[in-house]
Amino acid sequence: MAARFYLFPCFLVAIALASVAVSSAQEIKSHPTPDVDGVVWMRSTEQEKIAFLFGAGSAVVLEYHLREKHSEQPSKFVKAWVDALRDVSWTEMVTRIDAYYKSNPTKSDRNVFSVIWHEIIVPNLKN
Repeated sequence: MAARFYLFPCFLVAIALASVAVSSAQEIKSHPTPDVDGVVWMRSTEQEKIAFLFGAGSAVVLEYHLREKHSEQPSKFVKAWVDALRDVSWTEMVTRIDAYYKSNPTKSDRNVFSVIWHEIIVPNLKN
């Protein structure tokens, strides 16, 4: 009976400490991953940039083929990515994104996907 008397307060203290730890962690980093804007992009290594584009490209192409398989129309973004970037290498995309941020230093808060869409995909679309 005495053991129960001590376990309950210990349990409450453990819960209180855990909630403090969780709330502290959330205050330190409120967003689990940063948006990939020009600041993040330009601080990234060449390999990280290519890995980012490869991951994004893989997701887009997977979406494209899944929709095609189910006779659904892919989104405008997905279709344009596949069509416009078919012959563009990852290295060329990195170079073009780098060039955009270097020539537009005041737009470093612009998201990389916005740059890809407006500066690379749209100009490469064949109407």
